Amino acid sequence: MSYDEMNSTKMDVLREIGNIGAGNATTALSVMLNSNLRLEMPVVKVLDFNEIPDLVGGADTIVAAVLTHFEGDISGMTLFILELEEAKNLIYTMLGKNDSEEFNEFDHMDKSALKEIGNILMSSYISSICTLANFHLHTDPPAICIDMAASVLSMPISELGQIGDKALIIDSKFLDNERPINGLLLFVADEDSFNHIFKSLGIGY
Repeated sequence: MSYDEMNSTKMDVLREIGNIGAGNATTALSVMLNSNLRLEMPVVKVLDFNEIPDLVGGADTIVAAVLTHFEGDISGMTLFILELEEAKNLIYTMLGKNDSEEFNEFDHMDKSALKEIGNILMSSYISSICTLANFHLHTDPPAICIDMAASVLSMPISELGQIGDKALIIDSKFLDNERPINGLLLFVADEDSFNHIFKSLGIGY
């Protein structure tokens, strides 16, 4: 089964896993940010790697990205990407910074905050897979990169191009006091891993 061969039932399963993971992440982030976050229904889709930069404003757009690998019953990687302005807004909220403060670049504390937020989101999604499919997975410590979208994606594209040229995208929009915070969660695994997920959930090939 390849990405192109996923039928509507399988996409619905992945969408539901995404909904559960995003819901758990919303609760955790609300506590962390001391904010009443609301979540719009995530949009789940499969895209070519070269289409992903367009979702964040283009290949030259500066983004903040958090990446982690996972392995166990299945293996792959997740990548959480935010446009720079929205990453700054999250940092201001989490660290209690004033919007009027001059912002030149992300310092160590800013990057740590972003890594924690990205880790919560990605871990929530991985945990939802573990719970539903009864998997045992562990994740590597998250890494952060702030660069142009094309540069940020060059590493996973290079690494995962050995697996395929597509990624599962969970396009999530959080609302913080009616202000949207848009983030992309990329979930990439090989075909055997996806087959294992569906088999564990009782879905045929």
